[in-house]
Amino acid sequence: MPERPTRSGGHALPGSVADAIAAGRTLTHRDRELIALLADHKALTTEQIARLFYGHANTARKRLVRLTERGILARFRTCVRPGSQSWRYTLGTLGAMIHAAAHGDTLPTPAKTHDKVLKLAQNPRLNHLLGVNEFFVTLKSHASNNDTCDLAEWWNEQSITEACARIVRPDGYGKWTENGRSTGFFLEYDTGTEKLETVLNKLDGYRELASADVSHPILFLLPGVKRQNNFHRLASANPAALGGLSVASAAVDDVATTGPADAVWLLAGTRTRFRLIDLPHPAAHRRAA
Repeated sequence: MPERPTRSGGHALPGSVADAIAAGRTLTHRDRELIALLADHKALTTEQIARLFYGHANTARKRLVRLTERGILARFRTCVRPGSQSWRYTLGTLGAMIHAAAHGDTLPTPAKTHDKVLKLAQNPRLNHLLGVNEFFVTLKSHASNNDTCDLAEWWNEQSITEACARIVRPDGYGKWTENGRSTGFFLEYDTGTEKLETVLNKLDGYRELASADVSHPILFLLPGVKRQNNFHRLASANPAALGGLSVASAAVDDVATTGPADAVWLLAGTRTRFRLIDLPHPAAHRRAA
């Protein structure tokens, strides 16, 4: 359950403008980057934040606890047996106010922020969200250790869906650059709860989008190798579903082990695995076919 931010004396943190101004004076550049990221992508775990900003989990924990105590962040987790679950962090009352002020938006009330935190903590799709974010965090942390790479863009589901006029509803969009080359991509994060026929039917919207001259490789991140094999078997049996699109898949474990930038992406209709940067553009894929 979410923790209620408290002062050292145990009284709930207020959410006045003066509190937000005072809290803002204590923020580092890294803190502000984290606030902006949480505003866009809602929730990150302690480990994800550590990989993005701190490099060491213990360093991250100390800073995150401090930001939570000040009401800049909020956190929650579910009791699990045995062991414990990593904290999930999101914007707290003051963090939400600081972000809104920085972007010229209406300041949210404490009640509204508390409501958002509680709904997020109880959201049945939270693990899906964290899985999507894990993919992009892995790419971003890989880029931070490689001067020739960069995750130049990372869009959340709502932003990319609106940009695509709701023709498709990807779980995210990214633009990956490597050695002076770039590729955009749509991400479909599959948890295995839908029938594969339903998953494959998502390509209908991508074909419609491509007819409007908007097309990028479509990455399906699948929960296991068996489901990945079945996905490709179904796609091979329905070549019309691909319709000239560049569709590739990878299993979550392979991505976690090798990394999403490496040659883990199996291109539908082939037996070839590609690096992310080398995935064919849909137009090139049509010519090759």
